[in-house]
Amino acid sequence: MKTRLVIFVFSLLLLPLAGLWISGSAWHDFPYETPTAIVNPPATLITTMVLTAYILLVNHMTRLLTGSNPLKAQLDYLSWVGAAGTILVWLLAYLNMYVSSWTTQKDNPAMQLLLFSPLFATIAPAVLSTRALLGSLPGALKYLSRGIALHIPGKGTLATVLFTTGVAGLLGGAAWPGQLYWLLWLAPLLLLVSLQLMWHESTIFDGLGYGNWGRVAFASLSGIIVANLAVTVYQVNGGILEINLSHPLLAQPGYALFGMLCLQLGDVISENWRGKQRGAMFRQRKKFPIPVVARKN
Repeated sequence: MKTRLVIFVFSLLLLPLAGLWISGSAWHDFPYETPTAIVNPPATLITTMVLTAYILLVNHMTRLLTGSNPLKAQLDYLSWVGAAGTILVWLLAYLNMYVSSWTTQKDNPAMQLLLFSPLFATIAPAVLSTRALLGSLPGALKYLSRGIALHIPGKGTLATVLFTTGVAGLLGGAAWPGQLYWLLWLAPLLLLVSLQLMWHESTIFDGLGYGNWGRVAFASLSGIIVANLAVTVYQVNGGILEINLSHPLLAQPGYALFGMLCLQLGDVISENWRGKQRGAMFRQRKKFPIPVVARKN
């Protein structure tokens, strides 16, 4: 798990720089002249509080539907997801500097780190909590498990294709952002899925070979819900965030893609708990309190 995450992080950091070098550009030569967003602390804090309240509300609704509270049962897991999600969103903000798909703030990075990190820590848990709520709706998973089955190539071939495409996206998106910005945003998910396949682990797309679209559909919808909520609350409270795409609706596929990326990241992190509950049970087993004496007749 740690090796894959390290490879993932360094790939997102270093490959775009290599793409800039390929294009002959320098670090300060970013592709678009976009207005610089002014950091709005009240808007950021309000958005953080709203997303935190949203997580609590969604988990309460899930408890009403299923009888179990994911926030209580999986607190450690969601805490790790929040930490990893913070790094993920910062990495995406870093990638945005190469393609300027939304307005950025380049000044006072220390203040931004302290102000935005708590907000970013709520986003991935909000996505996974929303997905859990959607999955608990009566009949929803059963309905989506009867979809069209897709033909999926062998894992070795698929891993090679996805990894190559992901690397090309990070290189090409930074080198030619006007033409390949869309491939750069696909690259993080493709790269993470390919690393899962290389390590013979499951991916969020495994069920598509059997016609099960539940995980992909709910993750995509969760990303759209949470991202639109965060952006709307931030803008309504005075935050400046402009989407620099040819049409505002083009942001929605990006939000869906982010939801799938959060779910795949959550699957990678969940491997840290694989088998631990059973192992802990055996380690903590106490000796039989009553001595047993065998007497030979």
